[in-house]
Amino acid sequence: MQRLLVRLGRWSFRTTCYVVASVLWAASTSQAVPIDLTDATPSVTGATTLHIEGIATLGSSYWADFEWNEKINVFQVSAYGEEGGSEPPDGFVLVDPGTFMMGSPADELGRDSDETQHQVKLTQAFFFSEKEVTQAQWVEVVGSNPSYFPGCDECPVEQVSWYDAVEYCNALSALEDLDLAYEVNGTNVNWDESSNGYRLPTEAEWEYACRASTTTAFYSGGITETGCADPNLDEIGWYCGNASGATHEVGQKLSNAWGLYDMSGNAWEWCWDWYGEYSGDVTDPVGPDSGAWRVPRGGSWLISARYCRSADRSRGDPGSRNYTIGLRPARTRP
Repeated sequence: MQRLLVRLGRWSFRTTCYVVASVLWAASTSQAVPIDLTDATPSVTGATTLHIEGIATLGSSYWADFEWNEKINVFQVSAYGEEGGSEPPDGFVLVDPGTFMMGSPADELGRDSDETQHQVKLTQAFFFSEKEVTQAQWVEVVGSNPSYFPGCDECPVEQVSWYDAVEYCNALSALEDLDLAYEVNGTNVNWDESSNGYRLPTEAEWEYACRASTTTAFYSGGITETGCADPNLDEIGWYCGNASGATHEVGQKLSNAWGLYDMSGNAWEWCWDWYGEYSGDVTDPVGPDSGAWRVPRGGSWLISARYCRSADRSRGDPGSRNYTIGLRPARTRP
């Protein structure tokens, strides 16, 4: 039995008092056992803390809801669950682990030679922003708006370099008291893969999430025309066929089956990886160790249908800023 220190998230002096608490502990046993707080009786030791007794799973974190029981004058646990277990942050979706075929079949219209199909296994669940980072979100975190198309709070931010995107992820992590995913020293960026902070998706994670179990050129169907008049792309993305020369508010087209919007078109999205050739079947790939270009994915408002396909790959100077490139952050599920 371990003593759990609970710091109050909300406090009220109403007749019924609900407290959302973050439960932290150190389990002394080396054998993981489920948490059991059903009969726990917390005692108030001050205005900011409770002490409760419970059994904890080794190496995990849980939340708990406490309700004041007037009849017996104690707080009782009304609900609890694993912190970060299945609830993504606001505006994010949970992407479960899985295996998929990355790249495109040889007969896909508009295919490029660097899209060799290969099996990819992803073993770690992650949270992925359901929409591209907007101008309003960027301003809230960074304090300024670099976009070529300003004045549209809900349009994707663009004209951000890969380094800008990395700094945004770190700044967002700092705002939410999360570990920073990146150690930045000039142009040298190291990714701490054990971090719980925000980060850029790997190229494999991006395509896996974009496809959402589909195998066609777009998650809405196959590609019928490589230029600016594809009906399947019209349903899901802003591109040269319908964007009228500018970005558009995020989330206006159809999402994929996993609730992700604008994965094709509107703004390219920076990924973590250096650009390189695909190898064979891989598990949790993170790209080459070095290179000249980083990988943006997804196509943009300016580009034709062939470059908005789920398998299409691009490359960009990580220090350059372009009015077609933005970002969509991810976060490894704790």
